[in-house]
Amino acid sequence: MTRALHLPITLAYAKGAYTVSLCIGRGQHPGNFVLDTGSSTLVVLPHVYDPNHDESHQPTSCAQQVRYGVGTWAGPVLSAEVHFDGRHGSVRLDAAQFSRIEAKAQDLRDADGLFGLAYSCLNTAHDVRDYLHERGIDPPLTWPWPFDREDESLADFGTLLKQQPRVTITPLFTALAETGRIDNRFALLVRRPLLHVEDDSADLALLTADPRNQGVLVLGGSEHHEEDHGYRLHEGEFSTIQLVDDVYYNANLIAVQVGDGPRIAAPPLDPKFQHRAASNAIIDTGCSFVILEASLYAAVIAAFAQHDARLPAVAERFQQAFAQQQGIANADVDALAWPALHFYLQAPDGSETRLTCTDEHYWPRNAMRAGQAWFLLMNQLPNWPNQTILGLPFLSERYCVFDRSAGAAGCIRVAKARGADAAWSS
Repeated sequence: MTRALHLPITLAYAKGAYTVSLCIGRGQHPGNFVLDTGSSTLVVLPHVYDPNHDESHQPTSCAQQVRYGVGTWAGPVLSAEVHFDGRHGSVRLDAAQFSRIEAKAQDLRDADGLFGLAYSCLNTAHDVRDYLHERGIDPPLTWPWPFDREDESLADFGTLLKQQPRVTITPLFTALAETGRIDNRFALLVRRPLLHVEDDSADLALLTADPRNQGVLVLGGSEHHEEDHGYRLHEGEFSTIQLVDDVYYNANLIAVQVGDGPRIAAPPLDPKFQHRAASNAIIDTGCSFVILEASLYAAVIAAFAQHDARLPAVAERFQQAFAQQQGIANADVDALAWPALHFYLQAPDGSETRLTCTDEHYWPRNAMRAGQAWFLLMNQLPNWPNQTILGLPFLSERYCVFDRSAGAAGCIRVAKARGADAAWSS
């Protein structure tokens, strides 16, 4: 019999992404892991987990290096127990595969790693058995880590790995679903895209207790599972986004509209990127921004100017502040009327699903610091395909069911999130 695991999530650790608490190893070492639908690997930082103190761990001859939009890490592939402790029960997964970071060029803030929720094709490693054997490392295993730990060696290490046989590692959620104990879907209730801060002196406990920094992950969750426990996480009707590929959670973005202005058609993905990007948009919970394809970004900023000529200058002023990891004053944003953004995406029946992102979410106030607002629309990343990344602003105040069992690539069902107090009342 399948069941749903309800797990609290929070912005308090990663600040610009939600984390969930998982326990690694037989000793159940706890850690807070970023929920990332834009990757597939379970990534564990060394301070959370020491294989030498875990009877359940098994080393392998595989190593991974993964590059994100703004970071890179490398480490050995191991297997061990992973424990999920939910609100209405717990599940233990034996011999779950993950990577322990040994070299990194990425800031996870106060998070302890990453829980990649995407599909298997993003979770590749390389078998370095023959390479280690040739160098007299016996047994030829990647734990203990036999490579240079320095971050500056990551580029050379990546070149080395590409010369070794490639293997696919089973992602944690996929492995859990394959046990048959939960359905092949998960749901997320997301409140806002960045940490809410009312007082800069607030400690971690206060930030965690703030309901605006809280959310819910339901492993195996659907539109109805939570009703079995006498409460609901959503209200109103669901809208559905068709997933068109499983490289990521790939969608077809049709158009963007700024306020009541004309629709701006989203360009198709350049065919040269088809093999690595699959579609012109992805839904990525590990991204704090909505990153618009370059021509869309330019058109949206131009549409802001049509709405109010002062808006682009305020957005530009944020970009200058952001270079110092600062926002701008809430009052400067509140002084202007910012239009809603409407995103039109392909629905399963071929029609369009329209989802709206208000300035409350693409300009969150009291973000990261008290009294500051952050502009969370970003231009296309350098060296990235002409693809829009629909991150947390797009999902804020929504309950989203990522149904991987619906058809070839699945779908995402989206409804309005209920209030935090209502969601957790019994």
